[in-house]
Amino acid sequence: MREFNFRERGVDMNVKILFPAKAILSAIAPLALVISIVSAGPGQKEKMDHLMVFGQGFMFGVQEPDGWRGDTERAAKYHVNVIFFRGRRMPSDLEGVIRVRINKKADEDTAKDLAVDMDGYRKRFPDIRFEDFAVSHSRYSSYPKLFYVEGQFHEYVVYINPGEGFWYTFSVALGTGETPASEAELAAFRTVTSSLLAMGGKAPAAQVPTDFDSALAAADENLKSKEGEKYDVAFARKAGPWISRALAGCTKGLPASDLGPFTVLVRVAETGQAEEVLVRPETKVALCLKPSFAGAKNPKPPGPSWWVKVVIAIR
Repeated sequence: MREFNFRERGVDMNVKILFPAKAILSAIAPLALVISIVSAGPGQKEKMDHLMVFGQGFMFGVQEPDGWRGDTERAAKYHVNVIFFRGRRMPSDLEGVIRVRINKKADEDTAKDLAVDMDGYRKRFPDIRFEDFAVSHSRYSSYPKLFYVEGQFHEYVVYINPGEGFWYTFSVALGTGETPASEAELAAFRTVTSSLLAMGGKAPAAQVPTDFDSALAAADENLKSKEGEKYDVAFARKAGPWISRALAGCTKGLPASDLGPFTVLVRVAETGQAEEVLVRPETKVALCLKPSFAGAKNPKPPGPSWWVKVVIAIR
């Protein structure tokens, strides 16, 4: 049992984190981490206008619209892979922010996925309306739709299927609040959509989500060995400080009823990269913290696909 302390809004909180680990099957870290390609013409100033975004089992390229900034670090907070916003400061309400996310396929019927989402919105918003709008990709099938309720919200969405050679689809979304998107916002949305380039291949057959109880049993079994105990200590030393910092943000403003204990299981690859992250129960804090575990660089484990257990209780 490891204990970490942090202060939130002037209140001392005691965070107890229990670490223990092994693995078997694999899934893909759902959120991307990173980085970039520079392009410039002769005599022009170099400009960061293309991003390469990658994570466990995927990589894609996307163009940064003129006057917009791409950000992968803050994207994780919103459970997407990259966001784009104008100027230097991102709007706190996400209005006017373009979000790009990859989603695991169930099949090749992407139009059906969009239809399911539309049905979900109809149940939540009886006055919802849907309209087509012009956006496309030159190589991939695309399925755009505007979701809106007059005077409440406008959400521009397009689902993009890069084909059978890829295990994922893209979704691109832009919310503009009470008013429709401006021409400048739609132009940026089209730039992002049309520039997407999938580069991750098919998911290996073994890459299916692991059952939580099976992963938990593997983690407990790992901890019984001496090398497992040693790795547990190394994992705790590496992860403890950033977990405390991340928890400070994830718990901010939440009532005590949302601060219940939860367990995180991390499957660590031989490189130290997280291959899969599972949480139970899926509390607000657990889901907020999950992307941080997915993107963290961990010590190299004793073997491949090594499960680690992290039990977090906030006092």
